[in-house]
Amino acid sequence: MDKVLIVDSDIENLKKIENGFKELHHFKLLTATDGKTAIDILQQTKVTVVVTNISLPVIDGAELIAYMTRNHRATPCVIMLEPGKPKPWFTDRTGHEDILYYIEKPFEFGALASVIFVGLNLKDEGLTIKGMTLKNFLPVMALSRKTCQIEVVSGGQKNGFMYFKEGVLLDAESNGFTGDAAAKNMAAWDGVSLTISALPKKNHTQRIETKLMEIAGAIWRQKSKTPSSGSQIQPLRSPEQEKQSKLQESVSRCVSILRTIKGYMGLAVLNPGGDILAMDRAMETLDIKSFSTEFNDLFAKCSQSVTKKGLERCTGLTVHTPKAVIIMMTSDAYKEGNFRFIGFMAPEGNGYFMQTQLSKIIPQILASA
Repeated sequence: MDKVLIVDSDIENLKKIENGFKELHHFKLLTATDGKTAIDILQQTKVTVVVTNISLPVIDGAELIAYMTRNHRATPCVIMLEPGKPKPWFTDRTGHEDILYYIEKPFEFGALASVIFVGLNLKDEGLTIKGMTLKNFLPVMALSRKTCQIEVVSGGQKNGFMYFKEGVLLDAESNGFTGDAAAKNMAAWDGVSLTISALPKKNHTQRIETKLMEIAGAIWRQKSKTPSSGSQIQPLRSPEQEKQSKLQESVSRCVSILRTIKGYMGLAVLNPGGDILAMDRAMETLDIKSFSTEFNDLFAKCSQSVTKKGLERCTGLTVHTPKAVIIMMTSDAYKEGNFRFIGFMAPEGNGYFMQTQLSKIIPQILASA
């Protein structure tokens, strides 16, 4: 079983994450409240994904990530950002930073699980072997406001230094270059090995003119503010609406593993009449509503036909077309209630894997709804 290490000095946040993992039986959870304990765990056991806060006692998150680059460079890492902290958005990757990812607090557990699954997929596909690029790490320095020297090594041949004061890049040196030229050249290095040490007294002069985020090829994106709970009077909801709301929350929390399947397009939960009770859509142009209504009718006719032939009730139906694979499965009506789940995949996707994963998460979705 894959092991995920969560590092955060916020005990309440750790408890929330632990509670989320109880409903997701794909990982073994390890926790630490400081960077030193995290490194001790990493030295004793194989960890698949590391999720860490930046602000940590003893050894902070920046130094922990630097340790990962030297000792576990192919292990995906996730940075948890404190509320109000902006998130770096890398313009050439539309926000996806491969081996190093940033997620803002507070987050739904489903969002964190999704990021973890993405990291697992990247690792399984061999896309994390090279390790991280320096530019993906640079925002950590701004967020941590560290004063230090960083030695950067790439491929055993490229070597350089960067000097920071309170998160501001003062100077850089590499292969005979200094200042902006050295910093921009180093930012593109991949497979970096980072060592953080004290800032030498001689390197306190500001020689870098380009902003750090520009060197990283990124911009800051502030999390959109949501209205406070007291700003609006919330209308009363019927028991049916409450059930749908809980079902939607449960789907959002449990659907993370489906989103990691190649070609995954969407999922909907229906009642026997074909009404959508909850859904998840990875492909925005997918018209789940019309598909679900018509496919539900088709499923009912198939079920009626096989029952008449003495084959008992229909529990699933799969349709393959040149543009999609549509999979419908039912819940156990006696144990979980009468619900129908319809999943959509691109034709090149692994339909069998989708079906097996659906069979696993359907009970989880309905149990927590």
